[in-house]
Amino acid sequence: MPAQVRGPAGRTVDGAGDPEARKGARDGGQRSDAPGTSPEEHGRPAGADGLATPSPGGPRQPAEQLPERLLDQLERGPGHRVGAGDVAALRSVGDLFRALDHAYGGGHARQALVRYLEHEAEPLLRGVYDEQTGRALFGAVADLTRLAGWTSYDIAAHGLAQRYFVQSLRLAQAAGDRAYGSYVLVTMSRQAVYLGHGREAVQLARVAQQGVGGTVAPVVQALLHAAEARGHGLLGEVRACTTSLSRAERALEAARPGEEVPSWARFFDEAQLADEFGHCHRDLQQYRAAALHAERSLQLRGAGYARSRLFCRVVLASARLGLGEVEQACALGAEAAQQAAEMRSARALEYVRDFERRLEPYRDAAPVRGYRERVAALG
Repeated sequence: MPAQVRGPAGRTVDGAGDPEARKGARDGGQRSDAPGTSPEEHGRPAGADGLATPSPGGPRQPAEQLPERLLDQLERGPGHRVGAGDVAALRSVGDLFRALDHAYGGGHARQALVRYLEHEAEPLLRGVYDEQTGRALFGAVADLTRLAGWTSYDIAAHGLAQRYFVQSLRLAQAAGDRAYGSYVLVTMSRQAVYLGHGREAVQLARVAQQGVGGTVAPVVQALLHAAEARGHGLLGEVRACTTSLSRAERALEAARPGEEVPSWARFFDEAQLADEFGHCHRDLQQYRAAALHAERSLQLRGAGYARSRLFCRVVLASARLGLGEVEQACALGAEAAQQAAEMRSARALEYVRDFERRLEPYRDAAPVRGYRERVAALG
């Protein structure tokens, strides 16, 4: 039986709330040669228990039991009285870890985040609070738990990441936050793209859309449609991909200054949309369009999103290569390789490896030999 958690109103929340979401969390698998997503996105076949099984020499899965411990049957008893300040502190800590993840990779501070969840967030869930505070508390812990999954995903601990995502879904359900639940499903869709499961990625994105309907801000709608587009792109479905990208573009255009947008969706701006277009066109082998959108994303994206900029630079390098511009592609790829060497991100390294596989047909060209020499010097 899955673990149960008592929500703020004392009701029991069991499972992620949607069979598609639970299926997505159980499936592991290999990714395709095209790394996935936005700010972002190799894994191993799933074992019988649904967790990613590392092969010899593959990434070591961190030994953590927190996803299950966190949502064991919560017995709220005499303990800390939780207030708005406690919830605000959780949110601030989440913002800090998110910024570190964007700039330095998921492996940089992931263990500290896990310890914070265990030693600070879990005791608060067992504290004393009214319903309004409880909903806010469960929402804040849902966000931290999703981030723990996201950083696990970034270091290629895919089975562990999936467990965190399922627990985050359950916490969001306990908080009554359907919009945030849709964001967790989109995160799972991103991971599915990275693992090469395009059909599952599309299904997860559609479940996310169905869960909120038209009740969310246009920026959130744009985020959901863009996630679906990424799945279609991976599958080579040109018409469906174009339709989803157009919906995302129209939704973002409908957003108005000053409109209330959830904090977790504020990253989705013109730079992110251009990034999504670039990835999709690359996957569809529409290299000129991919290059145009990747260049635009790099022009608009802030320096704090270093890993996203690296991903987009590799997309641009791959597009230039697809256009036959080998020298420019190698220059861009070498920049990305240097940045990846300074990050603690398995995904960043895999983006570079993917570019190097694309270089194979040109391996005797002088720019490619120069690229390999520069990368070898990085150690």
